[in-house]
Amino acid sequence: MDLIEVSTDHNGTALEMQYDLEDEPENRECVDDCLAYGINEKPPSYLTPLLAVQNVVTTLGCLIFVYNILAPKLCILPEDPARAHLLATGVMMAGIGTVMQTILGVRLPIVQTSGFVYLSCTLSILDLPKWQCSSNIDLFTMGPEARTQVWNLRVQNIQGTMISIGIIQMFLGYSGIVGKSLKYITPLTVVPTMCLIGLSVIEKGVFLMSGNWTTAIMTLFLLTLFSQYLRKVAISLPVYSSKGGMFRVRLKIFALFSILLSVGIMWIVCNYMTSKNNLLPTDPANTDSKAGILRNAQIFRIPYPFQWGWPTVNLTSILAMLPALFVNIVESVANYYTCARFSNLTKPPPNAVNRGIGIQGISTIFAGFLGTGSGVSSSSENVGNIGITRVCSRNVIGLSACIMIVVSTFTKLIALLVTLPDPVLGAMTSVLLVLIGAVALSNLQFINLNSLRNMYILGLSIFFGLAIPKYISAVHVNTIINTKYETINDVLIAYLSSGIFISGFIGFILDNTIPVDDDDAMSSNGYHNPGNELNISNKTIDEQVYKISDCLYDKINYFLTFFL
Repeated sequence: MDLIEVSTDHNGTALEMQYDLEDEPENRECVDDCLAYGINEKPPSYLTPLLAVQNVVTTLGCLIFVYNILAPKLCILPEDPARAHLLATGVMMAGIGTVMQTILGVRLPIVQTSGFVYLSCTLSILDLPKWQCSSNIDLFTMGPEARTQVWNLRVQNIQGTMISIGIIQMFLGYSGIVGKSLKYITPLTVVPTMCLIGLSVIEKGVFLMSGNWTTAIMTLFLLTLFSQYLRKVAISLPVYSSKGGMFRVRLKIFALFSILLSVGIMWIVCNYMTSKNNLLPTDPANTDSKAGILRNAQIFRIPYPFQWGWPTVNLTSILAMLPALFVNIVESVANYYTCARFSNLTKPPPNAVNRGIGIQGISTIFAGFLGTGSGVSSSSENVGNIGITRVCSRNVIGLSACIMIVVSTFTKLIALLVTLPDPVLGAMTSVLLVLIGAVALSNLQFINLNSLRNMYILGLSIFFGLAIPKYISAVHVNTIINTKYETINDVLIAYLSSGIFISGFIGFILDNTIPVDDDDAMSSNGYHNPGNELNISNKTIDEQVYKISDCLYDKINYFLTFFL
């Protein structure tokens, strides 16, 4: 006999809980049908690993896409196991950065990853004449040792740049400068910046899908079917509990694991069609096209500091990477506020934001030591996942980080992920870009969209963020930027080629210089807690969420004193 019981959670959401009275007459453990777990709540032991894996899949999808774009610019051939080694290093750093952020940083359940933020500036640096690659044929004829030296030199340059940028970010965070600047970082700065993060790489996602549109469209179809049309379908599953033995729970499997199910199904289909010779060897959906990476990769390898050589410091690269630092701070602040809203918390206080930015700086320094080829930023895609699943538990994110650290040492498994067919990867990336856009657009609720001033700033920022990089790529830059100093020329080209920086910078300047009309003045032009809906007791509880415990704080001070 089954019993359906309806109750109300702390958010006022109706929860449907199903018990099996025959299997569990005394100790009944129930599962929230909406899966709305708060930041300090622990999902059941049978759910936590699955929810953690979903976050890992989202992070891996982003990282695979980033390194698919970055590897050719580093002069790494398609079947070179170096692709797997770089990806494994990025996965390990994502896990380490996430652990540091949830414990010592802003303490919100936000995954840290080498996302799209640093990619545009890194590509601008690698597009400079000094770092451009030879053709794949020339690289192949060099031999393995010469090729390794070629891409190692490029990674070493990025390493030195990231260490320098991380030091600057750490200073901006722990000095309190970011916290004091929060009143100037409004949604009119955040929305154009985050929207251009997705739009700047959308062409590369479409290029991956264009190799086999049928496979890509089928992947998108499954993603849409599972995440939207079947999101409310709950399936009864048997579960064992140490408290009461076997009982049944109803889970919204399709909503929780839409990405995992869709990618897994299409990957199996591509493997089957490849085994039946239904796909040409040149088809990107053919799973044998990247088999060389899997064959050549080691089974087990632990990433270690300076594994590609000692970092090199280049002033041009550091100056060209500064726009990514600005974008990283803006995106992180937006993600902190969005994640806090999804978690039903008050917005993070300035000291918590300062810690979060400071920890990201330290993580970027570590990324420079390990040689990830990128920096560390907060993951908008995983924040979007939190908004969809409403699972805001730090335990889930912490387990996700531990899984990534462990998985990164199994290079063969990482190499297997690199072999994900390009059309499937392109379709999955399109969903990640949708999540970034959704998180960005959710910030519009804080501004007055009836104000012509706000609409003008928003439209102009996005327009110039799209137009100027297109113009720079279409003309010979030496005809418009030709100073006496080559370093200044290269830095200006990098700045003007970064649509993310241009849109955010224009939005920041216009929003803080154009006066607000009296009839348009709204307190919602900045981030706030609408209606002051949280009472004093809730605010006190939220402050404890962001606060580092006194015991941990004392241990950190002791650790720093020991070394300093």
